[in-house]
Amino acid sequence: MDRATALALVREKAEKETTVRHLISVEGVMRALARRFGEDEELWGLAGLFHDLDRDRTHDDPDRHGFLAAEWLREAGVDDRVVNAVLAHAHEAYRTDRMSRAVVHADAVAGLLVAAALVRPERARGMKVSSVKKKLKEKAFAPGVNREEVTSVEGSLGLPLDEFLAVAIEGLQEVAAEIDLA
Repeated sequence: MDRATALALVREKAEKETTVRHLISVEGVMRALARRFGEDEELWGLAGLFHDLDRDRTHDDPDRHGFLAAEWLREAGVDDRVVNAVLAHAHEAYRTDRMSRAVVHADAVAGLLVAAALVRPERARGMKVSSVKKKLKEKAFAPGVNREEVTSVEGSLGLPLDEFLAVAIEGLQEVAAEIDLA
């Protein structure tokens, strides 16, 4: 599935513009991670773009989260590896490969990075790892971000935290104009 078709599906299924922006932010992080690991950037990008596709419809039913999106994605003919990553985001049993583990970390760090960009006059431009690490330590800042999902990246993906944050910042900056963070 090409990106234009994928974005059309996102716009059809997501009910809130904030959800669309979140999906695009995670897509950016996943694409940057794919490059870092020498993986398929398009495939990883789709995993990020679709990971929370059903969030607006399943927010009150966490057990159903991911499964509704998986159903939509299968109907659309999306690669099974992407479907697995979408399920992995919400259900640990599906975290069977690097991409399906990466989407969990990408989701968490994207939330932190977007929140950090929103309080900076220059938004995502010029963001530094050191400032993001300070925000990560502030429990009151972006309290919905699962810090463990950010900091456990080395054990899960073998990527040191500072390098992960640098790659994630790069990924967010690549989509910043598209989500009003440039």
